[in-house]
This record gives sequence, structure tokens and C-alpha cells, in this order.
Amino acid sequence: MQLKPLDKIRRSFSAKITFLVAASVVATSFVVGLATTHSTGNFLTAQLKEQFPSVLTTTTTRLRLWHDRQLSELSRLAEAGALRDNVDRYARASSPAATAEAREELSHYLRLVRQNYHGYDELLVLDSAGRTVASAGGKSTAALGAAEEAWLELGESGFEPGASRPIAGDRAFHQWLFVATQDSAVKPAKQTWLAARVNLAQCGEILDKVKLGKGGDLFILDAQGRFLTQPRKSAVPTVGTEAMRVPTRQDGPVIVERRNTYDKRSVYYSKVHLDELGWWLVYEEDYQAAMAPVIEAQQRIWVAVLAVGAIAILAALKIAQSILKPINELKLGARRINEGLVGVKIPKRYDDEIGLMIDTFNEMASRITLWQAELQYKNKMLNTQNDKLQDMNERLEKLSVTDGLTGLFNHRHFWNLMNTELTRVNLHRGHLALTILDLDDFKRVNDKFGHAVGDLLLQTVATVLKDTVRDTDIVARYGGEEFAILLPDTDESGVQQVAEKIRAAIEAIRFNVPETDITLKVTVSIGVSVFRGNRREFFNAADRALYKSKAAGKNCVHYALA
Repeated sequence: MQLKPLDKIRRSFSAKITFLVAASVVATSFVVGLATTHSTGNFLTAQLKEQFPSVLTTTTTRLRLWHDRQLSELSRLAEAGALRDNVDRYARASSPAATAEAREELSHYLRLVRQNYHGYDELLVLDSAGRTVASAGGKSTAALGAAEEAWLELGESGFEPGASRPIAGDRAFHQWLFVATQDSAVKPAKQTWLAARVNLAQCGEILDKVKLGKGGDLFILDAQGRFLTQPRKSAVPTVGTEAMRVPTRQDGPVIVERRNTYDKRSVYYSKVHLDELGWWLVYEEDYQAAMAPVIEAQQRIWVAVLAVGAIAILAALKIAQSILKPINELKLGARRINEGLVGVKIPKRYDDEIGLMIDTFNEMASRITLWQAELQYKNKMLNTQNDKLQDMNERLEKLSVTDGLTGLFNHRHFWNLMNTELTRVNLHRGHLALTILDLDDFKRVNDKFGHAVGDLLLQTVATVLKDTVRDTDIVARYGGEEFAILLPDTDESGVQQVAEKIRAAIEAIRFNVPETDITLKVTVSIGVSVFRGNRREFFNAADRALYKSKAAGKNCVHYALA
């Protein structure tokens, strides 16, 4: 009568040893393989996700530079003398014949401009009601009507010079840009606007230049979640079709998520909102392509683990009736690895099958140790590089908005912040005040003591200004010895108190000239205005008030509140 397998193991000591050794090797191999493949998958997935912020930051910077360049070129065209002369001629035309002739001259000038500015598909001049006065590049009445439609939509939502709006066209999206061609002295009925139509396929060209992985894709969505640019991975035209639902604004930090795309592919994706353009930039990585290295690495690990396990089991079967001590040592080593220990090595006492199994076991343990060390080193290197990149980005961002001498906001960033505050005030009907300061007789300090002393004095004044105003107030070095302060949620009575407080604080400065016994008294002339609805007058009024303070003997405050 043949014994059943379990009875044979129970009655045979050699079978027990063989079973225990085999079970230990299999369990160890499975745990090591599972742990290694799991950690490898997590590591490579985290490595993939770490590239999303870098790609999005780089691409949004390029898109903003492109938009700023388009708007800057259009603004320069609007300020050109030839265009203004033709617009003035149209505005002063007193008869239908003169108006028609002026419009033809404007159209001829716009056609000449388009020959030199190839980035604009269409250039138009609109009147104060949004009707086309002259055009260059438009191929139909419907095309001209698109500009008027965009102009009217912007007007309903609070039109401002420099605004833009994406409009759907034939299998493409276009961005309409608008700037005023005349100053505020022109009668509103005769005011005109320069409009330019830019094909957003140019943005697609910018995105195509961004280097991505095999499964990477970049595209732009509008506020309704429609494609503004063609995705790389789509074989059919998708511009104008809905891609996904998007929120009205960016809520919280940029995160990486997984979803099914427009063509049913599974992807990792992340999106960021370009507030000034109203767009969403979306970056996707195909899940299958992104995970291919992970799957391949896991397969190699499992093959290696199974191979090592098979060899160990075969060796255990051959030495079942052999020396017990090496078997016990192998069993003990397997338990140590199962407990998570690394660097385990069993001494080799024989050159037979047991010795071969010991060599194999030691090789497996060495590989595990090496893999863990490599993973830890690579993870450490990635963290170090990420920290360096983040630090450099923070430094670059700070340098781009601050003045190197005083540490205050610089001229350009001050205007950006003022435009943002003006938009906020228009939307929420709040208060906003502006203070412009100029140090009195600062040139004498530079001439008498040198620019190094003048720089120290500017730094001292900057420190006093920051300590005097609120944390929510915006302090900037406007240029030279001139400073500007924006005071949100501050009305007429509030700004008067703040301006006088600033004047008194600076007057209290006693500046000691280095390496001398000379102490300088510092005074400042101040001009103040409160926003009443006119953006240009808001700044100009404060500037005029500043000159009044200078003319009145300096060290005083003048207000332009009406």
C-alpha cells in the first residue's frame, strides 16, 4: 500500500527537511518578488508624476510669453504714427465721401502692416460700437462679423484695452486681441479700436516643441472644456469639440490623476489654469506607455525570483538525506530575509549540491541588497535634484518681481499688481488708493557722498516704508528715488492718514553717513489719488499731486481725490 504525500512527510524526517527547505525558499522568493515589484512600481510611478509640474510650468511660461508678445506688438501698432494719423483723419471726416476715403486709406495701411506681421491672420479697425471701419485679411462678411461679435462679448463682460477672447472658426480657434488706437481725449462716439485675429494653431506649434515621452500629450482647453489645439495623439480633428468638464478656476494645487480620455485611453493627467487667458493647459501620459517600464521591470524581477527559487528547490530535493547543518543554515538565512534583513550571507563548507545552493542563495541575497541600495540611492538623488530645482525656481521667481537693491517689488511687477487690483475693484466695487513718493534733494546726496551712500539711503527708506504700511499694502520702487504704494480697501479718509503717517516716518529718519559724523535729515514729497473708475486718471492724478508737493516746497502731501 502506497503512502499518501502527507503521511510520507509526517513519517519521513528527510521528507520533512525537504518540505521545510522547499517551502521556505518558495515563500521567501514570493515575498521578495512581491515587495520588490511593488516598490519598483511605486518608485517609477512617482518618478513619472514628478515630471508633470516641470512640463506644465515650462509650457505655461512659453504660452504667456507668446500672448504677451502678440499683445505687445499690437499695442505698438496701435501707437504707430501712421495708424493714428489715418484714424484721426477718419474721426474728423465730415462727409460720406471723406469717411469712405479715410476708411480705404486705413484698409490699405492695415494690408501693408499684415505683410510685415505674419502672426496676425486678420487686422481690423472697429468704431466705438464695434462695427468694422477697415480690415485686412478678412475673407468674408462673416469673418468680419466674428471680430464684432468678440468685441461685443468683451464689452458685456467689462471690456478693457488689451483684452482678448477665443472665437471658434473653420476647424480652428482664433484669439481676438483689442487695443485702443486713440487716447481718452477723443470723443467716445469717434473712439476706435485696433483688433487682430491670431490663429491658436500657433499655440499648438508651441506645444509641439515641448519634449515629451512616448505616451505624452499636451493640449489647451477653453473655459467650456473644448479643444483649442489639436492633441498629438488624436488621429481625427478635435479642435472645437468637448474634451472634459473643467472648473471655472484653479482650486488648490496642481495634482496628477488618472482618467479615460476622449478616445477611451487610460492616462495620467494634470491640468493648470492660465488665469489671464482663461485657458486650461492639460498634460497627459498614456498609462500603458508610462507603465511599460514598470511592467517590464516587474516581469524581469519575477523571472529572476522564480529562477532562483526553482534552483533552490531543486537543490533542496537533491540533498534531502545529506548534511542537516547546511540545511538549517539555509532555513535560518531564508527566515532572516523574510524578516527584511539585507546583507545575509551563508558560509560555504562544501563543494557539492549544498554548496551550489548556498552560492545561489547568497547571490539572490546580494541582488536583493543591491537592488534596494540602488533604489534608495536613485530616490535620494531624485529628491536632491527636485529640491535644487524648486530652490532655483523660487529664486528666479523672486528676482523677476523684486528690485535688487531694496527688495521691494519692481516697476513692471507693480503695474501687474495694480492692474489686478483695479480689476478686483471693478468687479467687487471696493476701494483702492495710490501713493507716489519722491525723496527730496536725493541727487545732492549722490553728488556729495557718492552712489553707494545713496543706495544705503534708499534701502533705509524702503525698510521704513514696509514697516509703516500694512502687510496687505503693495510697496514698490517705481524708479530711481521714486516709490509707489497701492493701498487696497482704503478710502479717502484712510489714505490721508496713511500718507501723512508715511511722511512723518520718513522725516523722522536720521541717516548717518558711513565713516563720517554727518547725519542727514530725509524728507519726501507725496502725491495721493483714490480710484474713481478711470484707470489712466488714477495714476496720472497721483503723479500730478506729487509735482504739486514738489512745487509747494517739498516735505508735504497733496491729494487728488476727485
